[in-house]
Amino acid sequence: MAYEFLGPRKIIAGEGSITSIPNEVKSLGGKKPLIVTDTGIANTGLLRQLTSVLDEQKIPYGIFSEVEPDPGIAIMEKGKRVFREGQYDLLIAFGGGSSIDASKVISCLATNEGGVKDYLGIVVFKNNPISIIAIPTTAGTGSEVTHNAIVTDKDQKLKLIIRSLQMLPKTAILDPTLLNSLPSQMIAYTGIDALTHAIESFFSLRSNLMTQQLSLSAVRLIYPSLIPFKENPKNIDLASKMLHGSCLAGIAFTNGGLGAVHALSHPIGSHYHVPHGLACALFLSQILKENKEAALGKYGVLLEALGMNSQGLSPEQGADKLIEAVEAFIKRLGIPSNLNTIGIKHEVQPMMIEDAMKSPGLMANPKKFDRNQIIELLRSVR
Repeated sequence: MAYEFLGPRKIIAGEGSITSIPNEVKSLGGKKPLIVTDTGIANTGLLRQLTSVLDEQKIPYGIFSEVEPDPGIAIMEKGKRVFREGQYDLLIAFGGGSSIDASKVISCLATNEGGVKDYLGIVVFKNNPISIIAIPTTAGTGSEVTHNAIVTDKDQKLKLIIRSLQMLPKTAILDPTLLNSLPSQMIAYTGIDALTHAIESFFSLRSNLMTQQLSLSAVRLIYPSLIPFKENPKNIDLASKMLHGSCLAGIAFTNGGLGAVHALSHPIGSHYHVPHGLACALFLSQILKENKEAALGKYGVLLEALGMNSQGLSPEQGADKLIEAVEAFIKRLGIPSNLNTIGIKHEVQPMMIEDAMKSPGLMANPKKFDRNQIIELLRSVR
C-alpha cells in the first residue's frame, strides 16, 4: 500500500548545538525573534544559555514567558498580541511541549485573522505562519518535529488539536546540555510519554515500514536510557539518547499515528491537570493487554527492541513478557499506578467519554472499543 512520509525540515543536534541559534536566525531572515517559554525556565539560568548566545551576536529579541502546562486559548492569543505589538519576525520556542505547541499556534495566529477556535482540526492557513526554531528542554513530546499543537480549553476541560503542515518548525535544535537540571519526576513523566509515542506508533494501524523502524529505534534508545538518566541527568550521553529517542518517536507518530492510550490520557489530563506522561502511564499496560489479540504478531518484535529474548516463547508468552516488562518499568520509574494514589477522587464525566470517543487515536488503535468499553477503561485508573 502506498503511503506518504513527512520528515522534519532541519535538525541540528549535539552538545553545544544551541550556539548555532544566531546562524539559524539569520538564515531564516530573522532580525528580531520572540522567545516563547515558561515561567519556570525564565526564572532559572537555563534561559540565559539561550539569550547569552543572542547577546554575543547583538541580535535583539523579546521574551514571552507566560506559557503554562497544557497552555490554554487565552495564553496563545496573548502571545499573538505580544508578537504583533513588538513587531517581531521570528519565533524561538524554548522549553517542553507546552512552549513549542504554544509557539506553533502563535506563529499561525500572528499572520492570520481570528482566534484559536477558528482553526481547530486539520487546517490550511491562508497566510504562511511565522518561522519557528524549536529547542526542546525536555525529552518527551517530540513536538519539535511534529505539525500539530495541543490547546487546552480551560472552560470546557478539553484538549483541542490544531494540525497543519505549515506549523512544522523550520529548525529543531537538540542540545543535551539543556536537560542537565531537569527534576527527576519530570524526566520520568516526559520520558514515559516518549516511550508511549514509540510503542503506540509501532502498533498503530496507520504505521508503515518506515515509521515502524523509527518507532523501534526510539524504543531502543529510550528504554535502556530513561531510568539511568533519571538518576543522573547531568550525563550528556544519556540526555542525548533521550532527546534523539523522543525526536524519532515524534517523527514516527506524526506519520504513523497513535492509539487508545493517548485517546484516554487526554481527557484525564485536561480534567485533572495531571502531567501528560503520568496520564499515559496509567493506561499503557492496560491497552497493551487489550490490543494483544488484535496485534499479537508485533509483541515479540517490540520485546526484542527492549533488549529481551523472545526465542522459545509462543506469541502469547512473548506478549505477556512484554506487558510485564512495561509494568515493571513504570513501577521502577516511581510513577503512580492510579489517580487515588496522588489524591484525586476520579469519577468518569460524560465530557471525558465524548473527548476520548472523538480522538483520532481510537481509529488507529488495533482493537476497536465501544462506548461502554471506553467507560470501563476510564474507570480503571481510579
